[in-house]
Amino acid sequence: MTDENNNTTTSTPPTTDQTELLKKMRAIASDLWRETPDVSAQPKPQEAKPVRVVVKRPEIGINNLWMTADETIDWTDALGHEYPTDGLTNQRLWNFYHAQAERILAGDPQAYAEVLRKANPLGELTAFAEGISMRAPSSERAEAHFTCRADYLKPDRKKYLSAMGVRIARDLLACLPVDEVGVTAENDGEKVLNVTYRRDQLMHRNFSFLDPVKLTEECGAEF
Repeated sequence: MTDENNNTTTSTPPTTDQTELLKKMRAIASDLWRETPDVSAQPKPQEAKPVRVVVKRPEIGINNLWMTADETIDWTDALGHEYPTDGLTNQRLWNFYHAQAERILAGDPQAYAEVLRKANPLGELTAFAEGISMRAPSSERAEAHFTCRADYLKPDRKKYLSAMGVRIARDLLACLPVDEVGVTAENDGEKVLNVTYRRDQLMHRNFSFLDPVKLTEECGAEF
C-alpha cells in the first residue's frame, strides 16, 4: 500500500554541496552582524613636530670681516614712508631717517654728519682697531681713519688692512648715497694704508669669494 495520503514528511539528509552552501551563508550572516570597531575611539598616531633649523651667523673675524656689511638705507623710501619698509629698522631710527631724508637726498654734508653720528655704521668694527673716525667732507665722498691693532696687523699686514678697508667702505656706502669712500690707517704714528673705494668698483661683487687684498690693490691702495 502506498503512502500518498500520509501527511508525515520525511527529511532527507543534506548533500555535501548543500552543507557547504549553508556554511557560507552562516559566515556571510556573521560578517554582516559583527560589530564594526569604533575607529574614532582608537588612539591617533602622534603628529611629527616640525624640525626647527637654526642657522647661526658665523663669528666675525679678520678672515671674513669683508664678507658682511650693513643693510643699505633706501633714502627715497625713508622720505616717502613714515613707517619702516625694510622690516629691519626699528621705528625710532626710521623716524630719524624720515626726518633727515630730504636733506640727505639734497646732498647736505651736515645731514650726512648727523646720520653718521646717529647710525654709527662702523660701530661693529671698533673691536678690530684702537680707534676709528669717520666724516663726510662732501656729498660725493665719505672718509674713515683707523688706528691699527698690533695683534691683528702683525700676522698678515695686508690682509688685515684690506679686510678693514673693504668692510669700512661697504658700511659707509650702505649708509650714505656717496660715490666713494676714502680709508686711511696708521700704526705707531705711521700711515700704513691709503685707498679710495668707488661705489662702481664694489658693485656686483661676490664678497664671499673675494680676495680683499686684490680688490684693495685694484682700487689703487698704498700700503
